[in-house]
Amino acid sequence: MARISILILVGDLILICSLIFFFSCDSNNFSDEDVSSPIQLVPEDQVRLSNDPEKTEIFRDAGLGLFVHWGPNSQIGSEISWPLNNASRDYMDKYYSLAETFNPTEFLADEWATLAKLAGMEYVVFTAKHHDGFCMFDTEFSDFKITNTPYTKDIVAQVAEAFRKEGLLVGFYYSPGDFRYHFETGVPQNGLMTPAFDSKTPFGPQQKDFLSYEQGHVEELLTKYGDVFMLWFDGNCEPLKKHAWRINQEVFIGRGEIPTPEQRIPGEVADHAWESCMTTSWQWSYQPHPDLRTSKEVIHNLVKIRSRGGNMLLNVGPKPNGKIASPDEAILRDLVLWMMMYGEAVRQVRPWIVTNEGDVWLTHKNNGETSTLYAIADFSYDEVGTSWQQFSGRRLSLKSVEATEQTKVSILGQSGECPWHQDERGLHITAFNTHTVQIIAYPGNNPEFVQRGHSWGPDWPVAIKITNVKPAESE
Repeated sequence: MARISILILVGDLILICSLIFFFSCDSNNFSDEDVSSPIQLVPEDQVRLSNDPEKTEIFRDAGLGLFVHWGPNSQIGSEISWPLNNASRDYMDKYYSLAETFNPTEFLADEWATLAKLAGMEYVVFTAKHHDGFCMFDTEFSDFKITNTPYTKDIVAQVAEAFRKEGLLVGFYYSPGDFRYHFETGVPQNGLMTPAFDSKTPFGPQQKDFLSYEQGHVEELLTKYGDVFMLWFDGNCEPLKKHAWRINQEVFIGRGEIPTPEQRIPGEVADHAWESCMTTSWQWSYQPHPDLRTSKEVIHNLVKIRSRGGNMLLNVGPKPNGKIASPDEAILRDLVLWMMMYGEAVRQVRPWIVTNEGDVWLTHKNNGETSTLYAIADFSYDEVGTSWQQFSGRRLSLKSVEATEQTKVSILGQSGECPWHQDERGLHITAFNTHTVQIIAYPGNNPEFVQRGHSWGPDWPVAIKITNVKPAESE
């Protein structure tokens, strides 16, 4: 029996050695393409180098997004990243050491997401990495990241989860330019908007060349954080954009693929995807004493952008403790009220045949042969003979509109209909705001208002809904 057992054991060893030899020899026939990878890339010759048309329409329907610029620099109230441009080595050392004390213990992503949802926002674009190279996410490719600060937790993960839970589309800002790379490696910088994609100098824990280092970040952002709707590249991004589409062909590329003017609104209508990036103040990052825009200016900007076919991406800069600053929150709270009443006029709309008639701004939804039109205008007490005992109102005439037998006119958020009539000069409407919430033009220094202690609402525009209309033939 002992001799038989030995023979069986020897036979088993011979079989195992043969299998090992076979597989080791056969593995030499596999190319790099055959080795399984955690990320399956779309082949280069099959990738579509443009945004998906369906995703583009989803983006255009969304209309209003929240932009967030945030990082360790918020502790000193400076602009994010740009103070590193032409800075002394001493200043750069101090700037980069801010990560050692960055600890936003009062950050609650759910609070941000709830406020954004209430304010009528449909998507968020959060700064995953700005020009200074600081990563607000846990990455294998850099030690300069949020999880190496006293805070230790992944901010991007919390933002993605909270905003997605509220039904908002999730987007990440990513800067291809990286001051940190040049700071650490000494590779000459040819301008921040011309990233060092050709540099082979190794960098980071993985000792990757610059392009591989950034492609690694893009892979992480598109695979670790659930359904990511958008990437937003601030600077020359061609190899990163292509790599993103090879990872996820359906991801929508904002800046880098569509026009995204900053702090301005193009003067002409453009019936394609574009986005104006606007701040609540005049700095992207947190500022302790900001010079704020008024809520009226923010609302008027939104209305003009939507009338011209674009989206508004409204930026806030959170405080170093993670809270949205009170002045920014006040503007967002004002948006909550306006969007609750009139948001229908700027959601899922497209430009009318004219953007505006005087100070009346127009958007519409196509219903087939007819459209639902929204006329957005300021109301006041003086244009329709009202008094302090009555309500604000407005008479307006629209030359570009032709009514039908099914046309109805009303004020969004208010019961009842407005009187109107059509003649050869256009559609004429008389609208009174009888709703308890009065959003009106300031009545001036009328002593009657002052003596009677009359209180008036904020000076914001009102939206009138006009159903079943067509473009006037003369237009």
